[in-house]
Amino acid sequence: MLKIRPIQDIKRQLLLNKQTVRNFPKSVSFKFDVLYQETVTQIKTIEISSECILFDSVESYNVTREFSDSDYWSEEAKEEINKIWFFGANGQSDFWLFDDENKVYFYDHEYEEMCFKNFTDLGLNFEKWLQYSCLNKQLDEVYEKEGEISEEIKNDYKEKLKELSGLLSKKYPFEI
Repeated sequence: MLKIRPIQDIKRQLLLNKQTVRNFPKSVSFKFDVLYQETVTQIKTIEISSECILFDSVESYNVTREFSDSDYWSEEAKEEINKIWFFGANGQSDFWLFDDENKVYFYDHEYEEMCFKNFTDLGLNFEKWLQYSCLNKQLDEVYEKEGEISEEIKNDYKEKLKELSGLLSKKYPFEI
């Protein structure tokens, strides 16, 4: 069965191939979660699972800077630009981001304009997102090994999503 891994195990695994620390530029005033900052400043961008690519500090800075262009944002949301940080993607041009309160959102590129109403709140913080990404990796591995996902595994996965966050299980943005 699937397991929600302890965050210390996940962090240890992510930091196995530790890189030279690459801090964010001094001009960045975003209030980062300690776990996030300690992790992404020491790794290279990594695909944790099919739906979760975690950007390293340089890539997250560059993507956030790119999307800070007000042309991407709806007119009424332009004051929200500085409250958002892009930290990951999923390979289909969708993004994972968090706000200045460490609340994780999913942005589906189909929405086009950026604004909070187009960001899906999944009831996660960065730590829970890491746990979700490792849970998703387990689902990927089952599919790779068996070529399908049984109803039993799907139900187990949905239960684990509920354990991580009730909102995640209700608003899950992908097909299971």
